[in-house]
Amino acid sequence: ACDRMALELSRQEAAEKLLTDGNIFCLVGWYPLKAEKKLTTLLGRFDCAYELAEPQPEEYPDVPVKLESNRFTRSMNCITEQYSLPAYDGVDPNPFMAPFFILFFGMMMADMGYGLLMIVGSLLFLKKKRPDDRSFMEMIFWCGIMTFIFGALTGGFFGDFIPQLCKLIDPASTFTMPALFDPLNDTMAIMVGSLVLGAIQVFTGMTVSVVEKCRNGHFPDALFDEITWWIILAGGAMAILGVGSVGGVPVVLCVGGLMLLYGAGRGKKGFGKVTGVVAAVYNGVTGFFSDILSYVRLMALMLSGAVLAQVFNMLGATTGNIVLFVIIALVGNALNLALNLLGCYVHDMRLQFLEFFGRFYKDGGKAFRPLRMQANHVEIIKEEHVQ
Repeated sequence: ACDRMALELSRQEAAEKLLTDGNIFCLVGWYPLKAEKKLTTLLGRFDCAYELAEPQPEEYPDVPVKLESNRFTRSMNCITEQYSLPAYDGVDPNPFMAPFFILFFGMMMADMGYGLLMIVGSLLFLKKKRPDDRSFMEMIFWCGIMTFIFGALTGGFFGDFIPQLCKLIDPASTFTMPALFDPLNDTMAIMVGSLVLGAIQVFTGMTVSVVEKCRNGHFPDALFDEITWWIILAGGAMAILGVGSVGGVPVVLCVGGLMLLYGAGRGKKGFGKVTGVVAAVYNGVTGFFSDILSYVRLMALMLSGAVLAQVFNMLGATTGNIVLFVIIALVGNALNLALNLLGCYVHDMRLQFLEFFGRFYKDGGKAFRPLRMQANHVEIIKEEHVQ
């Protein structure tokens, strides 16, 4: 009954958008460009007049947005929609965000057992429930795969569950899971890797911003907002390495500094040029490096998850009983999995929303919601009758 009334309400809301005298009606609406052939074929069956047109710039704030995604990137719809849909003339962030979000999530979870549970759980949910919006569970599925991969790299299967179990069975056992690196012993390497990944994502966001500004005819903004900092960073690296200096003067770094001084003072007069330069230097330096430092949380979440798993396994092993060990370890790892799912999800979203979206994202889009059959309590199955 609730589904039926909700559908009737949506029909009435759609009817209110029609201009009609009861015999003739006029409808103005939106359709995806890919559906143009299907739309014209449908309208061709009726005795009606219609006109198709691209939206004009002044109409952009009113144009609804439908994200174009494939099987991989559509899993990010649930993340983007929680922030805000991109404006019609903005950039769809999903293709750029998906690899980073899934990689970061797997790096923070980093356990083969947790990854298997995420993969199997998401697939069972999608098969049994068959939700209209599959993006969240598909995101869990892809993150589960990456979690399993990082778990294989770190040798984690519910922490050190298997080595502890082997010791209970045979106290002389020295079995350890094969691993490329250990989160507890290779902390510095993981931290450096986290910072490198953070720098790659920040530079990716800056690149998207440059491309969009150039595409919209704002090359000076791209030159002085992003490209200038690239030149400064490249000049600083060259100066440290002792490359590109003439008479002891780092030429590239000096060029970048002059570009920063000029760009910060554009459009300002008098003392405003001085404050503009100070603000540009301060915001650029602190903002750029603080954004990259935020990615240290990748190491922190990986480390905390590994430690908690080992603590629960150790508590179970102190009983000296295999059955009690299995019960305590599995209950503890279930709690650790729940905490990590929430923590990794929240921290991963924070990195995308603040450090990545802040570089290029233009929000404010309205969702494209066509009138269709949609039920929350009833499963609608379409059957084809062959006569």
